[in-house]
Amino acid sequence: MKKHHVVIISGKTCTGKTGLAEKLRQRYGFRVVSSRDILNARLELAGKDHRPALIEEARNQDEQSNSKWIVAGVQPQFELLRDDEPGIVVDHVSSAEQVRQFRECFSTNLVHVHLYATQETLLKRYAEAEPSADAPAYSDIDHLTPESVESLKADADVRIFTDRTDSEDTLVRVAAQLHLLTPPELRCVDVLVGGQYGSEGKGNIVAYLANEYDVLIRVGGPNAGHTVANAEGKIVHHQLPSGTRFSNAKILLGPGITLNVKGLLAEIAKSEIGPGRLFIDPQATIIDAQDIANEERGVKGTIASTGSGSGEAKARRIRNRGRPDQPKLARDIPELEPYLGSTVEHLELAYRHGHSVLLEGTQGSALSLYHGEYPYVTSRDTNVAGCLAEAGISPSRVRKILMVVRTTPIRVADPDGDKGNISGHLKVETSFRVIAENAGLDPDEVEAAERTSTTNRKRRVGWFEWSQFRRACDLNAPTDIVLTFVDYISASNQKARRFEQLSSDTIKFIEELERVAQAPVSLINTRFPQKDGDFKDLRSIIDRRNWTARSPIR
Repeated sequence: MKKHHVVIISGKTCTGKTGLAEKLRQRYGFRVVSSRDILNARLELAGKDHRPALIEEARNQDEQSNSKWIVAGVQPQFELLRDDEPGIVVDHVSSAEQVRQFRECFSTNLVHVHLYATQETLLKRYAEAEPSADAPAYSDIDHLTPESVESLKADADVRIFTDRTDSEDTLVRVAAQLHLLTPPELRCVDVLVGGQYGSEGKGNIVAYLANEYDVLIRVGGPNAGHTVANAEGKIVHHQLPSGTRFSNAKILLGPGITLNVKGLLAEIAKSEIGPGRLFIDPQATIIDAQDIANEERGVKGTIASTGSGSGEAKARRIRNRGRPDQPKLARDIPELEPYLGSTVEHLELAYRHGHSVLLEGTQGSALSLYHGEYPYVTSRDTNVAGCLAEAGISPSRVRKILMVVRTTPIRVADPDGDKGNISGHLKVETSFRVIAENAGLDPDEVEAAERTSTTNRKRRVGWFEWSQFRRACDLNAPTDIVLTFVDYISASNQKARRFEQLSSDTIKFIEELERVAQAPVSLINTRFPQKDGDFKDLRSIIDRRNWTARSPIR
């Protein structure tokens, strides 16, 4: 016997049987077999509503087949079920004898769900569903006797009083009985966050890991640009996950993200992904032209904000709730309609199938609105907890936390320095020229490369900040550290393909990182391609992990 569910639903008309069957199909992939369709295949009936005739024919079929006719119609469909399908839902059965035949045929695979409601509720629902004067009276199609209802109710594995539940409530209770809901101890989400002031090189790491994951999800907004190197040159993702072009994974944009529609649509077209792969949560916040203009006049000139409008859109979402000038959400934008899909539902589907999920955070720990050096912060919490909340992922789902740090933390260049405005402090600030000369790199090349992905501004740079690093570890509790820009310690690291090929100073630095973090440095990025010639060899990551996100061989 196959290990598929066979769910049979009983109950009077308008108790919610068809709604439940359709929800099981939509949410969990059940095949629906309708007793009405089985009868229609045997009859040629004309007219707008032939339910009385169907009821009569059902009685005839019960007598002629000893109530086996529905089972006989379901069995061929059951045999055709694929391994990845959960089962069949039968809408509906109407007698204890029909149920008995199903139990005899499908044994422990069978789950009987009975729905019931008060007569007042049934009549009200029927009047709303069948407003036409030509529709038969409810009494003409109310073919279940009180005795039949009681016997069906007594037999049922699940019985639900639907006066006080809608189809979603009913679905949850049935799904629980079918063990379709995922337990809290299931951990299949890995989270990658920045551990400093952003620009740690997260994009390249996500691109490297992406092919191991079934689902990629990104949070934040277009104020963060993640740069990825490939054989065709550099790619900058502002809103899509950095691994979009490096895997076939499902792409999710969570409800906490802020979206620039024009930019997003351009990125979608450039990445050549369609609605069947990308799903944008309907709750995501839309940035409009006024949000961008407000940031241009405000924080952009005082703390070097990117001026993308992300913070303004979020502030307006809070401030203008219920007002005409509240921001639009993704569900309000016609161009995004083909891509809409609940992030939580897609994640639940991933959990249920044991799929691996990579959540890509944006910006860095020290830019957190709550934990960074205020006011030199962004408009959100950039740490693991904040990223999980924006995505709609429970902390209990997390398996690995990867925190990316660079050997030399950076901040964007100060805006309007003559007015005293700065972008934030670095403990021991230096210059890229000094760092390049110490490492044996070309200072001009390093200075030319160190510009921000979103605004193309110059960056400021400092020596590694150990206390800031430990604070980021406190906030994120990383299971793995990812270290980038090790060529800024020594140019010789650019040629390293294995850990022992790194310079002795680099190895000492990594060992100290591990002591302070109490976690291994599992991935090391040896260089970022800068010139055209650099793209000939993209082997720039030393992988020291003892784990993978790939699904185990079955």
